Amino acid sequence: MKRLLLFMVISALSVSLSAATGLRVDKIFNGGYESDSEVELMIMSGDSNFLKSNGVSFMQLFKGPSAKYASKIVPLLKADGSKAIGQKVTYDKGRLHYAFYSLPPKTAGKVKINRYICYLDGPKNQLKNVMLLYIEGPITPDKANRLFKSM
Repeated sequence: MKRLLLFMVISALSVSLSAATGLRVDKIFNGGYESDSEVELMIMSGDSNFLKSNGVSFMQLFKGPSAKYASKIVPLLKADGSKAIGQKVTYDKGRLHYAFYSLPPKTAGKVKINRYICYLDGPKNQLKNVMLLYIEGPITPDKANRLFKSM
């Protein structure tokens, strides 16, 4: 009984830590890739100075080897991008290099929460890692894009 209760608490916590729920890219952030030593996963929420100063309330970051993960991420990203209300996308030799999607905002009561998905995979494998970032908060699209490019 104690094990079942502990499992339910852990499951509830892991679900609540993903603001990207309902998006296809959530499979990347919560796909069990944390056991891969080449993967970096980061989740930030709360009242940190970094988040507040950037107008972000929640952020998830995935970095992993491009050769291993780009083919898993791109179809999910494109599916979510098809619902975007704004986008900036570039290709390099037919391969998705950069994507910035403004998603329809979520609402919490009367508060509008902006949401963005950002993706980068370097040209000609100069960037060995692919990076996927999910951002939400009152941050504007331009500021979200600048934040992503600064990472």
